Amino acid sequence: MRIKRLKIENIRSYKELDLSFQDGVTVVSGVNGSGKSSLLEACFTCLFGSKTLDKDFVISDIIRKGATKASITLEFEQNGHDYSVEQFFRNDPEKGRASNTGAILRRDSEILFDQPTRTYDAIRSLLSMDEEAYRNCVYIRQGEIDVLINSKPKDRQKMIDDLLQLGKLEEYRERASSARIGVGRHQKDTERRIREVDAAVRAIEDSNPAERLAELRTLSGNLEREIFSLNEKRDRALSLKEETLKKIAEFRELAARKTSVQSQVKELAEKKDRAYLQIGSAEKSIISARNAREGILDRIRETRSGHGFEDGDLEVILSGIESGERSLRDRMSGISKNRAVLEKEQSNLAESLAENRKQLGELERSVSQGKEKLAGLQSEAEAARARIVQLEEKRSSVIANLEPLGLTVEKLDNIEEIFDLVTDQQKNLHGKEKELTVKLSEIQERMKRSGDLLSKGKCPTCMQDLKGSCIEESTAADSQKAKELQAEMAALKKKQESLDSKLGRVREARTYRNDMETAGREIKSLEDTIKGLEKVGTEYRSMIADYDKRKEDLSSRRSLIEESSGGLQGRIQVLKQELEASEKEHATSMKLIEAARKVRMDLLESDRIRADISQTEERISGLREMISIFDSQIAEKQESLREIDSRSGGFDIDKLQSLLRDYEEAFGVISSEIERLHKERESVSKQAGMLENELRRLEEQKATLGRLNNRVEYLNAIYADAEELEAMYMRIRSQLRSNNIGALDTFINEIFAFMYTNNAYSHVRLDADYNLTVFEKDGTSLEPRLLSGGERALFNLVLRCAIYRLLSLGVAGRQAGLPPLIMDEPTVFLDRGHVNQLIKLIDMMRDIGVGQILVVSHDESLIDSADHVFTVEKDPVTNSSSITAK
Repeated sequence: MRIKRLKIENIRSYKELDLSFQDGVTVVSGVNGSGKSSLLEACFTCLFGSKTLDKDFVISDIIRKGATKASITLEFEQNGHDYSVEQFFRNDPEKGRASNTGAILRRDSEILFDQPTRTYDAIRSLLSMDEEAYRNCVYIRQGEIDVLINSKPKDRQKMIDDLLQLGKLEEYRERASSARIGVGRHQKDTERRIREVDAAVRAIEDSNPAERLAELRTLSGNLEREIFSLNEKRDRALSLKEETLKKIAEFRELAARKTSVQSQVKELAEKKDRAYLQIGSAEKSIISARNAREGILDRIRETRSGHGFEDGDLEVILSGIESGERSLRDRMSGISKNRAVLEKEQSNLAESLAENRKQLGELERSVSQGKEKLAGLQSEAEAARARIVQLEEKRSSVIANLEPLGLTVEKLDNIEEIFDLVTDQQKNLHGKEKELTVKLSEIQERMKRSGDLLSKGKCPTCMQDLKGSCIEESTAADSQKAKELQAEMAALKKKQESLDSKLGRVREARTYRNDMETAGREIKSLEDTIKGLEKVGTEYRSMIADYDKRKEDLSSRRSLIEESSGGLQGRIQVLKQELEASEKEHATSMKLIEAARKVRMDLLESDRIRADISQTEERISGLREMISIFDSQIAEKQESLREIDSRSGGFDIDKLQSLLRDYEEAFGVISSEIERLHKERESVSKQAGMLENELRRLEEQKATLGRLNNRVEYLNAIYADAEELEAMYMRIRSQLRSNNIGALDTFINEIFAFMYTNNAYSHVRLDADYNLTVFEKDGTSLEPRLLSGGERALFNLVLRCAIYRLLSLGVAGRQAGLPPLIMDEPTVFLDRGHVNQLIKLIDMMRDIGVGQILVVSHDESLIDSADHVFTVEKDPVTNSSSITAK
């Protein structure tokens, strides 16, 4: 695999980047925090998507602050094809949520996959490793260089086995073992099933189902013939029973008709009696009505005589009286209306007068309150103007305080950017100080070890005199370098003190800026308040003048109302007297109308009684005719009774009922016997059906037994194949592990010998469990974790490069097309001597055919030895990183 191009949008500190890569060694340099490692993380994330993030990070951590979307595109060449991977991300800065919205894999510009999960699986297959293997072999991340050495033996064995694809063989062996166990379970289940089916077959055959079925079929035929004979007997009994029932029904119908006719005769006699009673009652009511009518006529004559209208037409008289009454009522109504109008007008004048007094009082209070409010507004405006003068003085004081700080009011607008810039410079100095501290600590540790050796005078290994040796020279060089680093740290501290002082002045200026802004906002608010108060004051003055004018109008109107009210009272008194006279005359008319109406009602009542008498006489005549009809109907019904008695004499009901009981008893006995025979035949049929099912089941069980025997033979063959396959995977895995351990041991010692020439160590041993042991030249064994910090870091690089070299050869010795070898800050724990060894290691990897090596470092030696150099810089104002190629 050869990386060709990386494109970034809104990732980490990169707003936008388009970077091309060449073959050879490429070093990415720059100060701490500039964004060097972000390039390597972008390549890693583009290949494997969100799988690269561990539990302490989320997708939103890799997206540039404030951005809503981001993307990474990585172009590379593999096996003669051009590939590109694109990862797309979406972010919600307010909620802090982000997601991997898309992933596209292209080959030779043609889309292969456009979904994150499928793209991840394709990349893993293409590189023959997942993100974990990539981290452990290809991508040596900052701070993770000694993961393999510090791991437990079992974890180290799993990691290296997975890198060398041996984990697949173990997975296949486990699958074969699971298959073998599963086949064994099926064998046992099938053998148990054979035993069960064989026992069932023998049990059925022992019961002789065919012979028993023939016996039951003979018995069923005999029962069928007996049932047929009994059905014929039952039908004859049923015919005789129905004939007897018809005769009984005819007798009962005649009896019912006789009872009905007798009831009708009785009902007609009762109606006849009721008619005679009604005639007597009607004759009595006629006598009573005639007496009542005579009394009413006497009362009419008395009333006419008492009120002077005994002669003449009553309706004409009543009409004249009612006409006079209506005229009086109309006159009274007119007087009442005129009086009500005048009284209403007088009431309105009184209400207007009271409302006038109320309005005058309210206007007096409103004028007084308006004047008080106007005085308060003027006082409040004066207080606001005095506060503005105080704030202007405070703002002038702030401006005067800015001059000693070297700032102006205009510069305060950019004070936040100045603060961020100074803060970033301070962080850079802290990072540089930490870096110098680490270097000084390593030099001092190395000087201490060298001092211990020089104090002994001779090398404890070769017993040579150390005076004038390279150790003495390197100690002197380290001492000089330590002085230079201390001087550089002293200069850094002075810069830090200067920056701290400057940061304090900037913080003070931020306070002044806040005071200026607060005072400005308050002045603006007070000026707006004054304008509002002046506007309200003008409105109050206008309102008071308007109230004074309204008071004058109300006083004039009150005088007019009092004059009008006096004239209305005299007119109301005159109308009252006229109404009293009309009411007396109207009462007399009403008495005459009441008497006339009473006479008219009595006349109507007399006419009604006369009509009732006439109707009652007609009703008596009708009742007498009905009695004659009832006599005729009774005679007809009695003739019908004599005819019914004649027809009923030909039936002997007791004999018919006795025959019916005999026929019903015979029918019941025969039906019971038929039902019993049916049940017996049904039982025989069920038994025959059960035997038929048992015979069918016997055939099915025999067929099942044959299939199960065939299945056992098939499972035995499968079980043997699974056993052989499991053993084969174990042999292949063991052989490949042995081969890989031998090859890896050879590569580790080759690189180790190349790196540690003229050193105290002789070789490294890798055992079958991937345990590593370092041997000194005198044969003493040493665990790698007991090496010094720089030697341990370098030894880890040797192990990583040996694994990378083995993977690059592939299983059959061909190039597997691995990604470039990537190292992130590999010199962090290395002194100058070990850095030179690292450069030798990089050269060796390049010489054995590693096409691309990417290194992130600010070490000058690595930069000088690189084929290509990219320099990363970060703008402290925009917080954006950029890259230039040297």
